[in-house]
Amino acid sequence: MIGLQEMLMQTVDDKIYLFPSWPKDWDVSFKLHAPYNTTVEAVLKSGKISSINVSPESRKSDVVLMLK
Repeated sequence: MIGLQEMLMQTVDDKIYLFPSWPKDWDVSFKLHAPYNTTVEAVLKSGKISSINVSPESRKSDVVLMLK
């Protein structure tokens, strides 16, 4: 399970990297916790990100999309 979470989200310092090693053709919907009391929810369907929610909103600028 941790391996799948690492494929979806990784954090380095203040940055939150989404989909760093997730296959683009795998659909997924998730809600994960990140440092600094941050929650990230995202949906990937048919190779496209259909939604991303970051709470608190102030951490949204720290999100880096890695989907290729």
